[in-house]
Amino acid sequence: MIGGHFDFADEGRGIVDDWSGTSLLPSLYQALKTAPRRHTFIFGAFASEERGLLGSSYYVKNLTAEQKSQLKAFVNLECLGVSPTKVWINRSDHDLVKYLNAVAISLNTPLNGVNVDQVGDDDTHPFLRVKIPVISIHSLTRETFPILHSKRDQMSAIHFDDYYASYRLAAYYLAYLDAKLDLLPIPIT
Repeated sequence: MIGGHFDFADEGRGIVDDWSGTSLLPSLYQALKTAPRRHTFIFGAFASEERGLLGSSYYVKNLTAEQKSQLKAFVNLECLGVSPTKVWINRSDHDLVKYLNAVAISLNTPLNGVNVDQVGDDDTHPFLRVKIPVISIHSLTRETFPILHSKRDQMSAIHFDDYYASYRLAAYYLAYLDAKLDLLPIPIT
């Protein structure tokens, strides 16, 4: 599953947090549908992330046991384009990070680990609770944190070269995961 959230905080326009992640979902779908896939990809935009992860929590809570067992991973796209692509290392599954790094190296695309625990939570949390492997892909740095939930959260905060690089990395990563997902451990629910 690939997702982001479409709500935003009261201040700013919500362009960084999280139009930047959610708006990539249709483009990623278009990129992936060009070739046969081994796995089914689910694209989801969650409501009320900013009000306590309500949409993603509701989604996960209403998954059947069979649906949970078939969900191999959740890829969260959040706050992209304010710098080169980052990954929330201590929140993300080790293997999912390893695969993302391999794709980044093959594309010669910058990728760094930046943990954003101090910023807040994201839609990976409900999936983690039921032991579904997650990865949170973002572009935040200590310098760009203040953009979130402020009047600076505008289109002008997006660096389109970095945004496109994040899109490209995510598209290749999802195609790569299609081949690798069977190697991930089966979640215990």
